[in-house]
Amino acid sequence: MADSLVPTGTGGQLPPQPGDAHWMGAALEQARAAAQAGEVPVGAVVVRDGQIVGRGFNHPIGAHDPSAHAEIEALRNAAKRLGNYRLDGCTLYVTLEPCAMCAGAILHARLDRVVWGAAEPRTGAGGSVLDLFAQAALNHHTAVTAGVLEDEAAALLTAFFGQRRVQQKQQALASHPLRDDALRTPDALFAPALDCGCPSCFYSDWPALGGLRLHAKDSAGQNPAPSDAARQWLLLPGLPAQQGLFRELAAGLAARGDRVVAPDWLGLGRSDKPKKDQRLGDAQQLAMLQDLIQHLHLGGEQGLVIVAHGDAARLAQALVLQQAALGKPVQGLWLINPPNAAAPSADYRLWLEQVARKPALDIAAALGRSAMGDEMDADRQQWAAQFPDKGYRAGLRAWARDALAGLDAPVMAPAASAQALPVLVSLGEQARWWPAPADGLDAWLAAVATAAGSAGPLAWQRCAGGDWLPLQNSAALLQASGFFEAGAKPAALGLVAAALR
Repeated sequence: MADSLVPTGTGGQLPPQPGDAHWMGAALEQARAAAQAGEVPVGAVVVRDGQIVGRGFNHPIGAHDPSAHAEIEALRNAAKRLGNYRLDGCTLYVTLEPCAMCAGAILHARLDRVVWGAAEPRTGAGGSVLDLFAQAALNHHTAVTAGVLEDEAAALLTAFFGQRRVQQKQQALASHPLRDDALRTPDALFAPALDCGCPSCFYSDWPALGGLRLHAKDSAGQNPAPSDAARQWLLLPGLPAQQGLFRELAAGLAARGDRVVAPDWLGLGRSDKPKKDQRLGDAQQLAMLQDLIQHLHLGGEQGLVIVAHGDAARLAQALVLQQAALGKPVQGLWLINPPNAAAPSADYRLWLEQVARKPALDIAAALGRSAMGDEMDADRQQWAAQFPDKGYRAGLRAWARDALAGLDAPVMAPAASAQALPVLVSLGEQARWWPAPADGLDAWLAAVATAAGSAGPLAWQRCAGGDWLPLQNSAALLQASGFFEAGAKPAALGLVAAALR
């Protein structure tokens, strides 16, 4: 029985040959050995003249070797046994389409043929992502056969990653146990495409959390070390959005080397949800933010800018004041469509009253009053999905309760001692919940800044978009973010400088 065929031209695709299923079965045995070792189950064998002359399975983790893929291990084993790094007359059987590294090694080894089982759509170099075996300019050409025992190879991978997901969930639960008086929205209800692209991080051992698990997106990853190298941004979404509202703006900030942190409020998003709204309110959310700033080392030489969207503005302004009182002032405050507390829109007040008093409120439909057509439909459905039933809405009700109390409270006098804090206000031209006042804009802008104890500088912008401006016009916001750089001129960024009185 011929185990390999001498390829012609650029190698090309060959149909399965007699004996291919038998040898692929031996490669599957190697893949099972990888799975038993806790590695991704990929196995390979090298066959020459009807005999296996090399075996290998995937184990880069155990070997601390990024090159320890199944193909590389099998090629090394065969070359040692045959006493030659050239493996003419040999066929490699591998359960998964080779990556670029392994395809290159196969070509360098002068293999006659490579046979694989399952395709690898993310990294495959045999045609799924690119096809190194079809490059006519190379000085050796290896023939390929794909799809031998494909279902068996794919089933091994599916079972392995399914078990890994179960283990990861078990480990996450062990690290962050769910309190008896709290709920956790199932991960399956969240669409990854609607999230910020930063890593998800979870915390439950900070004092202010009281055992609730906090979810945050952090471009620096879990528990990062202190760093002064980059500007740092704390992104706070308004109700009922979660961190994904900032996904486009966050991607732009992170792409230029800045650090981005976007938490889900307690009671919202992937953070735990207490069953009773009396257990949650502005005071705990503020204490959570202070713990977050401390434990994630937000600050440093480049400074922290707090960005608040919509009705998160009241918490952002209070946080700025608290940090200044602690002797740890932030370096900038950016408010995107902040509410006009002196004259809130009727739509916004109605939303808060419905959330507070209607346990069965259709969240997605109620959010439609602040949307521009169907533009935000997927996000509105996502924000509603975080509350699978009324039992999950305690955090929502608590937020509405405190927001209504803030609207009905008397206007506070400006802070007695103001700090030199740059403040930027971005206004969506089509905002309905959180529109800028039609009259007295200058006085309102000054009041917004002084509520955070700021003595300026102060600038503002109007840009196309509605209430959910971070998604609707992220390009304009990203350009405006330059306001917080030293020496930046507002006019050059499309901003209007405003005077504090």
